[in-house]
Amino acid sequence: MPGISAFVLHVPYTFFPDSSGGTEVYVAELIAALRERAFRGSVAAPAREQAEYAYEGIPVYRFAQDLRQKPAYAYGEPDEAAAASFRGLVQRLRPDIVHMHAQTAAVSEGLADIAHDGGAQVVFTYHTPTVSCLRGSMMYLGAEPCDGVLDVTRCAVCVLQKHGVSERLSNLLGRMPSGIGKALGDSGVSGQVVTALRMRENTAGAHRRFTSLMAKADRVIAVCEWVKDVLLANNVREDKIRLCRQGFSGPSFREGGIRQRGEDGSLRLAYFGRIDPVKGLDVVIDALKLIPDARVTLDVYGIVQPGSETYASALKASGDVRVQFMPAVPRGSVGEVMARYDFVVVPSRWLETGPLVVYEAFASGTPILGSHLGGIAELVSNGRDGILVPSNNPRDWAAAIEDLARDNGRVDRLRAGIRPPRTMADVADEMARHYSDLRASLTAGA
Repeated sequence: MPGISAFVLHVPYTFFPDSSGGTEVYVAELIAALRERAFRGSVAAPAREQAEYAYEGIPVYRFAQDLRQKPAYAYGEPDEAAAASFRGLVQRLRPDIVHMHAQTAAVSEGLADIAHDGGAQVVFTYHTPTVSCLRGSMMYLGAEPCDGVLDVTRCAVCVLQKHGVSERLSNLLGRMPSGIGKALGDSGVSGQVVTALRMRENTAGAHRRFTSLMAKADRVIAVCEWVKDVLLANNVREDKIRLCRQGFSGPSFREGGIRQRGEDGSLRLAYFGRIDPVKGLDVVIDALKLIPDARVTLDVYGIVQPGSETYASALKASGDVRVQFMPAVPRGSVGEVMARYDFVVVPSRWLETGPLVVYEAFASGTPILGSHLGGIAELVSNGRDGILVPSNNPRDWAAAIEDLARDNGRVDRLRAGIRPPRTMADVADEMARHYSDLRASLTAGA
């Protein structure tokens, strides 16, 4: 390997061996791929206490965060304890680039200041809608895609509605002057009413922090087109933004020839990923209830994270014998398992920025049956390598599944239309170029 070009310290929301998601998988795979391109990488992530260890050859540094459950942390108010702990790491490790992969109380805009104070440049990747959307889905009132423009009143109304406040009352509370809720809070009064009255104030604060972080970042990475559009709509400088999609890393299990149906001729569907309401698995299960005689099976390889236990239990109690819940699949075996199915279902009801499961399915030679929404719609060519269905509508999903169950030839044509997906090597090539350009601009400006 050639000499090291730069040392990059990656800062995600959490990291392995803690319960992690697609962002953390992306970070681990990106670091591994960048090693071959002369970029040394480590991870710094918040935790209950400071710690140092290695994960799959990656040096990992955990910095201590404030464990108090301050309501303001939910809106990104900077965690000063986490910032102080992170400062110590930057002073000791002296990274050339700090690459932030989240924005939370612990991974706040303050970390960008600390990076700059330590002589590092800052890259930020927008991985999920939670970066700028307080609802967390980029779906206005949970019903339709939002343009992402930060508007205090509109966003406050949307968040209140998510928490069960009626749309009429949400509109009233979302327009209340910030001072009313603040005055009550400062007087010691607490409870849901005060939280609702302070929503406008909290929303404005979250918006300021997002805008500030975007201003402080030297480069902002958009992993899909809709993210780039949101950034531009919120006046992030276009010369800072780089589109760099995710990619697949792992063995390919693409099979030649025509795959045989199940013994009874059933259409075989599979779901892989988190069992969480935003992922929309209930939509598919409800769709199957509408077509009880359809020859179709659904195997669920799901991960239940804290907070989703009740939702997962309700799905498992559906009573449909065609739906089977299976153990989660190890990362290295996902493609091999996917290759056994006719479709991988991706029924998300929020704006995905990837998702990685689409890349994995295509690498296995398996078409997608997914929501016509966000990043899914950017990756799947409807009618060529998958079928796109209106999100959050069991009747539309039932119709699509029933049609596919009747038409063996259509499944085979879709499988033949799949092209090899973008790889993590492609991502690493682009990211190495962005890092190098960033370093060169620093030298030119010196």
